Amino acid sequence: MTAIFFVMMIASCVWLLFQNPDAILATSLNAVHESLSLAVTLAGIYIFWMAIVEIATRSGLIDKIAKLLKKPIKFLFGEQSEETNSHLATNIAANMIGASGAATPAAINAIASMAKPEQIKASQPMIMLFILAATSLQIIPTTIIGILQANGSANPAAIILPTLIVSLVSTVVGVIMVKLFCRQRKKGGA
Repeated sequence: MTAIFFVMMIASCVWLLFQNPDAILATSLNAVHESLSLAVTLAGIYIFWMAIVEIATRSGLIDKIAKLLKKPIKFLFGEQSEETNSHLATNIAANMIGASGAATPAAINAIASMAKPEQIKASQPMIMLFILAATSLQIIPTTIIGILQANGSANPAAIILPTLIVSLVSTVVGVIMVKLFCRQRKKGGA
């Protein structure tokens, strides 16, 4: 992927060199400025949601969410330890509010607590967590709304309904596929 971006950058510079040589530096500096601005915006959003998740964890809210999500977590991941359930609840709750960056540490901790030392293949609960993180059922896509707002969108919240529909459909399809494929894997003895 890096090679593709490198080729695109070189091709753009060569094109600008022949079309408008004075624009190379201005365009490059503008691109750097825009990239840094986006990075700072994303860092701010990430830091904000990491703080919210930490406050929720320390206040006991995550434990309450874990109790509310106990049946769905058991359906999706089978019988897990309380620690794993807490990590899974944190991950699911953070993904549902669109704070996928804040959900990542909880997912890593959940995978680590699910893994057995001799295990070399992902188990069904690990695969399910990967699929849920990838499809990311979002009720409020806060990160995307923040990015749209930072870039001057007139109505950044307009994406809430389409995001909810698309993420709901992809999550349901993902869960069904994991259940089917893992059942086939068990039947096949793999």
